[in-house]
Amino acid sequence: MEKLSDGVAPSGGLNASRMGENFFVPSSALRRFFSWGLVIWVGYLLTITLFALTGGDLAPYDPTAQQVLARLLPPFSSSSRGFHWLGTDQLGRDLMSNMIAGARLTLFIGLVGNIIGMAIGVVLGMIAGYYGGTLDRLVMRLSEAQTAMPMFLVAIFFLTVLGPTVLNVVIILPTLIWPSFARLVRAETLRLRSALFVEAAVATGATDWSVLWSNILPNMAPRIMVLAVIELGHVMLAEAGLSFLGVGVQPPATTWGLLIARGRAYLAVAWWLAIMPGIMLGLTVLALNMLSRRFAATSGSAA
Repeated sequence: MEKLSDGVAPSGGLNASRMGENFFVPSSALRRFFSWGLVIWVGYLLTITLFALTGGDLAPYDPTAQQVLARLLPPFSSSSRGFHWLGTDQLGRDLMSNMIAGARLTLFIGLVGNIIGMAIGVVLGMIAGYYGGTLDRLVMRLSEAQTAMPMFLVAIFFLTVLGPTVLNVVIILPTLIWPSFARLVRAETLRLRSALFVEAAVATGATDWSVLWSNILPNMAPRIMVLAVIELGHVMLAEAGLSFLGVGVQPPATTWGLLIARGRAYLAVAWWLAIMPGIMLGLTVLALNMLSRRFAATSGSAA
């Protein structure tokens, strides 16, 4: 088996000894990965994750507590309850507290929808790429047909018919992203299935599923991870769009998209109600994209 020395991967074609080498990141690349700019984005994402895990426990005020006398206060205002960093909404609720509380459901829907879509796309993509033939044509035609359709409008239609619930949103959102995973995984499977280490595994009597899950999947996992981080931002934006249009999450639940929708009617007199949640959502998606780009650059796994 070839050895890795001084952070340099061995040259030559793919073989069994190089399985999983995409996970190897040299120390110099690790230092580039954790540059100061990335530390800021990672710190931001960790803060949002902490908000999601704790719900409204870290919020300065009860997100549901109303105070009509303190309604529509601008950012950096004070009321009898205390200081409001991002102002208050039309019912006097602290906006910052609502944004912190909304992080939980926003990230939950994004993560669950992303995982389901990734699982569907990876399975179908590996089957299409490894077996080819009719299965390949069927999966690719289905992917192309869905890509050609305005799936966001289709999602609006189904949520209008089925009802705008969190469960229905989580079921619909994976249909928007699985074709991206399927196309990527199919292409990688086509490339790897003729590799020497795959042929060696087949020669030793390994089953097709063993080859797929133990030999092929680990070698394309970094590319899948890069795409998954990007698509997480897309799913969060899609949920916000659905909630903004009134067919997504409904009160009393709270997401950033729903906060933006609530503030739409007050843009002329209270711009912060829609702009502040929008900034938080935009920064989160931007942080995810920056993280995926840096990971792709250091691992050589651009999706």
